[in-house]
Amino acid sequence: MDKKYKVSSDSEALDGLFWWASEVFGPEACEIPEFTPTKHELIQIAKSWYNRVLDYGFFYFALGQYSSTHWLVKTYANRRIGRVAKILSEKEFNELLADVERGFKEKHISDEEWNTFTKGSQEEWAAHQDKVWKEIERMDGQPKSDP
Repeated sequence: MDKKYKVSSDSEALDGLFWWASEVFGPEACEIPEFTPTKHELIQIAKSWYNRVLDYGFFYFALGQYSSTHWLVKTYANRRIGRVAKILSEKEFNELLADVERGFKEKHISDEEWNTFTKGSQEEWAAHQDKVWKEIERMDGQPKSDP
């Protein structure tokens, strides 16, 4: 990509921390001033980032582990989603969130797990993580090692 492009302002405060996340800092993170997304495309962008937020959040919910890359991309994604929230009406924004959550639930999670994921206490999360690790151990035949 041509050097005349700069990374998004949503990347600037995070710059230098995680140079390997190309969608946040690399050539893929450059703004393209010659292209203005339509409203439909803007909604798709927000949905894509919100799916990432849910994916990383669910990963932590299930396993109790989080990487620095997860933190970085989730922080960036929340900035992008927040910018879209300022552009769309509250109704449109809430509809896109509900649509992503509905699709995420259908693909990945039961209603009971969703309620624990979104409204559960620390104790409920810990119990869920224990259940997941026991299932992993059963499938693996290996005991869980402490980090």
